[in-house]
Amino acid sequence: MLALLLILAASPLEQAQSLEQNGEDGAALALLQIAVAGDPRWAMARVELGRLQLKQGASEQAFEQLDIARSLAPENPRAHYLFALAADEAGRRNESRRALEVALVLREGYADAQVRLAGVLSAEGDDAGAARLLRPYVAAHPDANGARLQLAEALMRSGDAAGAEKELRALLMVGPLKVLAGRKLLALLDSQGRSGEAQKLRQTIDPPARQLRELKPSSR
Repeated sequence: MLALLLILAASPLEQAQSLEQNGEDGAALALLQIAVAGDPRWAMARVELGRLQLKQGASEQAFEQLDIARSLAPENPRAHYLFALAADEAGRRNESRRALEVALVLREGYADAQVRLAGVLSAEGDDAGAARLLRPYVAAHPDANGARLQLAEALMRSGDAAGAEKELRALLMVGPLKVLAGRKLLALLDSQGRSGEAQKLRQTIDPPARQLRELKPSSR
């Protein structure tokens, strides 16, 4: 009874969050649609509705909701970030990029937006720009090994061999990425004519296969 009273006393946003946590995304979506219809200028309800629509693959509907949400709350970085995701899903790449840039202006160090925009910049060939975004992210999230590898690749492509080497050597300590990072580092060392260092590294990441001793046929 107490739980029911608490649910009834909660705001529509809190109720929708509770429903989503229980796996009832459809009910949460319907509740948010009612909330938005009742108060069309409720920006946060539109943000959450757009997020849920995006989660369910309804990118065009999410695009519309989040576009309205960011016009109602232009100071909200999350509205711009989620709009960027919806725009990307809808194939509107330029709008997606601009929204990510706005989100980062509004919230410096917005981690999700940093990584997303870095990927966009790399895809456009601006690896130096991608590295500028990924450096502070990796510094703040030292265990984000995927982002560190992404940073190393961006640095390598932008001509910062020393920076790329530093990041790749850090990844040699990470078991699952040791071989991948090691091979990229090998290519970098070989390109610089550092064959001795490359050979030593090659022996640690690609040790020679152990030769099995030939067994003699048994004599009876």
